[in-house]
Amino acid sequence: MEKIVKIFYVMIMFLFLFFVSSNVEGVPCSETSHCPKKMCQSPRRVKCWYSSYCKCVMPNVYKA
Repeated sequence: MEKIVKIFYVMIMFLFLFFVSSNVEGVPCSETSHCPKKMCQSPRRVKCWYSSYCKCVMPNVYKA
């Protein structure tokens, strides 16, 4: 009986970790203006990545 309870507990923990880790993409967006301004620390800038989610990226400091 104790093993069954332990297995059930472990299964719940793994399911919880799976659901938490599957939602790590970030804030949904369709353009950069939809992203929160204070999402990133300096010098990174927020950008809408592939019209899907907001991501912090380094600015292009080496302009040709």
